[in-house]
Amino acid sequence: MQKNLGMTIALRRVWLWTIPMAAYSSLALWKPRFKSLDIPDVSFPMEAALTFVMGMLILFRINRAYERWWEARTLWGTLVNVSRNLAVKTRQLANVDAADRGEMRRLIIDFSYALKDHLRTPLQPATPPNDSDPEIRIEHIPSSIVQNIYKKLKTWSQSGALTREELWMMDSEARMLLEVCGACERIKLTLMSRSWRLLTRQCLGLYLLTIPWALVDEFHYWTIPISALIAYFVIGGEGIAHYVEEPFGSQEDHLDLDGICRRIESSVREILTD
Repeated sequence: MQKNLGMTIALRRVWLWTIPMAAYSSLALWKPRFKSLDIPDVSFPMEAALTFVMGMLILFRINRAYERWWEARTLWGTLVNVSRNLAVKTRQLANVDAADRGEMRRLIIDFSYALKDHLRTPLQPATPPNDSDPEIRIEHIPSSIVQNIYKKLKTWSQSGALTREELWMMDSEARMLLEVCGACERIKLTLMSRSWRLLTRQCLGLYLLTIPWALVDEFHYWTIPISALIAYFVIGGEGIAHYVEEPFGSQEDHLDLDGICRRIESSVREILTD
């Protein structure tokens, strides 16, 4: 419900921008009366050139934003596989009791939820895990959880529950947790350059300011709805790029991190529950 509401608000904002555009395009209908102002004609070749430049900028912006979204989705798919593999290897390789398996199950599940919260509010200090000193506040909880996983693996290795080869096999999965975390942080903290976004929006504004004057001689009163419709799609494309560029939020166009975390929890519990 919250996701649908967020998307509705975003589309409503796009429509709010098209209303001033429709009002502005109506000025082009008065062009014959503005002869004293010597308003230059905007020819179709000139408008076609602006359309090409604007289209290339918007296309590049949307493609880059979608690439970030898809890379983030691939990383979380990797996290699903790593969590399942780590749970299966714990079940089959570690000669430990149900309590130890339950502890590893909790750590694997907690990591996915901690990573989700970390990516949504990365600068906010969070409550430490239950097995930490309550007086200590941990800002990077995913790292703390992985550290506890390695403490558990070290304990099992020292007690003989894991051989060296088995420890190496489990390490190949455990180290992937922080690699996924680091790659997600790179996506979160490295947005498209501000200068490129500003150039795209300036080109978009110039295009929308000139298009009614290029259409009015051909379409007359139809210039108003046509200009508003073009503005809707152009501004909507920029809005989509803006939302998709940051894939870790909670809106409809963002990744369903809550659903992925629940899927990880369900799989890990099924594997590691006696």
